[in-house]
Amino acid sequence: MSARRRIGISAVATVLGLAACELAARAVFPAPPDPTREPQIVYRVDPQIRYVLWPNQKGWIDDGFVTTNSKGFRGREVDMPKPPGRVRIVALGDSVTFGWGVNDADTFCSQLENDLRMQHPGVDLEVVNLGVPGYATRQEVALLKRNLADLQPDVVLVGFYTNDLPDTLDDKTSGRSGTRIEAADRGPGQVLRMNPAPSSWLERQARRSRAVYTASHGLKALIHRGEGKPGSSMELDLLESRSSGDLETAWQNVTTQLEDLKATATEFHFSAGIVVLPPREQVFGLYPNSEYQKRIRGLADRLGLFVVDPLPSLVASSLQKPSLFIPYDRNHPSPAGHRLIAHSIATYLDGHKDVMPAAKRLAQSQQAQ
Repeated sequence: MSARRRIGISAVATVLGLAACELAARAVFPAPPDPTREPQIVYRVDPQIRYVLWPNQKGWIDDGFVTTNSKGFRGREVDMPKPPGRVRIVALGDSVTFGWGVNDADTFCSQLENDLRMQHPGVDLEVVNLGVPGYATRQEVALLKRNLADLQPDVVLVGFYTNDLPDTLDDKTSGRSGTRIEAADRGPGQVLRMNPAPSSWLERQARRSRAVYTASHGLKALIHRGEGKPGSSMELDLLESRSSGDLETAWQNVTTQLEDLKATATEFHFSAGIVVLPPREQVFGLYPNSEYQKRIRGLADRLGLFVVDPLPSLVASSLQKPSLFIPYDRNHPSPAGHRLIAHSIATYLDGHKDVMPAAKRLAQSQQAQ
């Protein structure tokens, strides 16, 4: 057999083998997200907060369709100043609060608003989503304070996730955070993209391949701890209740930032609380003795902040646990996961009318009907 013939047979066998792997992967694994779908949601450099969402957008983050309003907040326009009599809840946070990979209507902010409106049909209320992917606590509080006079919130919720601790160590007024946003020259107002566009047809196909995506995802998990990102080791220390100098420094930073939030809440007469957002591993039953929720609750108690813990609802759900998160993603809930988080918050608000002015107003309105 000639060398050319052997090469041809080998090439055909390779193509058939790859096709078989792809077909098998499609039969077993869910479709990977498409981070290159256009138009992508973009950001702009901000000297104080590092970056903010570009206003008036309609575009994609993975498989989630996103809109931003004229202020750069996710979702519809927000009346500013707040109309008299309206109950306004403002949610701060990173990509989990923002609703990475899900549509506008599927975020826990949007679903919380729907829940509360159904429970209190005579009340004018809304939930404003100030979440921004990649933010640390300092940025979240700074964004709130920048818009506080116009927003006039009754309640502020801070969505806290485990990666907020390592992110607070990396959070500077300039430079790169724990996100994929990159820019060679960060001038004020410069457009930033979270995901670089694919450079070739082959790269686009590789990103769409279920076999390639699954293999690379598994390889990353084998090579690295956690997600293989900066700070993942610190997150594992937190979940496994191990102490470290960096972790304690991160807690000190977060404490300072939440003290700032509490002082602002006292000055501007709104209630503030923390929604403790759990990673996938906890929902799957791992780390039952983690100090994560306990540490947040202890910090919140000292500062006079309330705490909402959605973990019990997520664990108790009759839904298959993988369905509560976006496929291949340990951080970001699916629409079903957001639904349970929203329900946990709504249940807390209705059960703690004595500690939240907005909830008191809801109760008074309900009694008057």
